[in-house]
Amino acid sequence: MEKLLRKYLPPQLFEKEGVRGCLTILLIALIMLVVEYYGWQGPYINYVKQKMSFFGRPGNEVFFQAQVYTSVSFGIFFFTIPLLFNYFLPLSGTDSNIGLKLPDWKIAFKDYSPLVLVMLPILFFVCMRPGFNQFYPLYRPETLKMLVYYELIYLTQFISVEFFFRGFGVFRLEKLCPGWGAILMVIPYSFVHIHKPFGEALGSIIAGLVLGRLSLKTGSIWPGVIVHACIAVSADLFSLYHAGKLATL
Repeated sequence: MEKLLRKYLPPQLFEKEGVRGCLTILLIALIMLVVEYYGWQGPYINYVKQKMSFFGRPGNEVFFQAQVYTSVSFGIFFFTIPLLFNYFLPLSGTDSNIGLKLPDWKIAFKDYSPLVLVMLPILFFVCMRPGFNQFYPLYRPETLKMLVYYELIYLTQFISVEFFFRGFGVFRLEKLCPGWGAILMVIPYSFVHIHKPFGEALGSIIAGLVLGRLSLKTGSIWPGVIVHACIAVSADLFSLYHAGKLATL
């Protein structure tokens, strides 16, 4: 039996560290599939549409519920499960950090602030395009109060996203393949953006690589969380502004 398994499985699977490395990659693939099929706004909205097929289209409040569902789902699959996995199956080495420690904020500010300064003007003009300001925000708030509620719930998902793609994934893959952690995690990160505007999906490749390298440099995901959240909220506000709906809240 062992001879047969060795014929078809990677040899690393028969070493302690190899098992944990292979399981890391398989877990990333499994989580990506589960989230794609069950864990984001699309599956939730489709489920509601099926349940409401005899009552017409779901109202705007369903999109708010979908964001709550997505933030909770991301918290489970992109944060809690990888965190527990890393706790029970750590990779060897003296540095057990996977990005949750606080950075040197002076260094982080120097590295991350140019990203915001470059991206915000670009984003402002990109949001003029109908394809973009019709997509964002996914929920169309009718009052300023609901906009604030929505954005606060929305922002929690970026902690989970940054931890999975720039913490757990990058740091563990960097230990397995030194120098390759950030670029390898660009692959699953770009797939998360398949349902979004094509320009944003293309940009995720560059963003994933840059944020991945910076998280390794600073040893922390938290500056990336702030940058990602800033860009996401700005996209919503710019889109509402260009659509003429921000002033009506």
